[in-house]
Amino acid sequence: MWQIEGLHTGFCVQLLIDPRQLDVAIPSAARPLRADAIRDLEPVLRTVIANQPEFAAWTPSRLCLYYMETVDVGSLRVSERDPGKAPMIGVWALAAADVGGGARKDVVLRLFTNTGRLERAGQVNGLDLRTVRSTVREIDNEDDASAPPIGIRYQLKMGKTLLTWDGRRVSDSTRAGGPMSSEWRADSRRRGPMTARLTLTPEWTKAMAGSLRVEGDDDFAAAIKASPIRFVGPAVQGGGGVLAFGR
Repeated sequence: MWQIEGLHTGFCVQLLIDPRQLDVAIPSAARPLRADAIRDLEPVLRTVIANQPEFAAWTPSRLCLYYMETVDVGSLRVSERDPGKAPMIGVWALAAADVGGGARKDVVLRLFTNTGRLERAGQVNGLDLRTVRSTVREIDNEDDASAPPIGIRYQLKMGKTLLTWDGRRVSDSTRAGGPMSSEWRADSRRRGPMTARLTLTPEWTKAMAGSLRVEGDDDFAAAIKASPIRFVGPAVQGGGGVLAFGR
């Protein structure tokens, strides 16, 4: 169990993916779900398939990034007060259910971090957690160097894919409505089928305004570019949570 404290920010990119075009192994016990078969489909995705029914058979997917001040893994503590250097845990997941029916259980396509210390801790737990490059920095006002920053840039480099989110300052925040939880099937080459559950208790939620840019030519970039929607946010901030793994 990994204990998370001081959540700087966490957000997801909502996508629609054609699983037949994925160059990523999906566990044989899982079947991707069609968007039009999901009752609680996110409103932004429901609008897409209502206006573009050719994407109704595609599968919802989320790419989520969580930047925090501290992660405790047993006796190991990974901590950084500077938000620009904060440890990050990321998940790229696909909506799925057990073959033959059963409850929804999403599938992890890639699980990643920006620090080798967490990658090594993940290996001890049997996780296929890989290190990627991720940076966070403020965007300065080019017309007035003395003015406050006008936004923030998040960049993620995974393989040959570079994702860049340039966000503008959004002043309005609202109190979070309580705990939020996500669960995935996270198969391990070392330990076989596993499950992962992330439970966060954020203090605030905030809309995200800006633009997402995707560069690269590998399967990760191709899947994101092919999506008819790349909706980012909302962001959650403050508080902490727990990342737990099991069989």
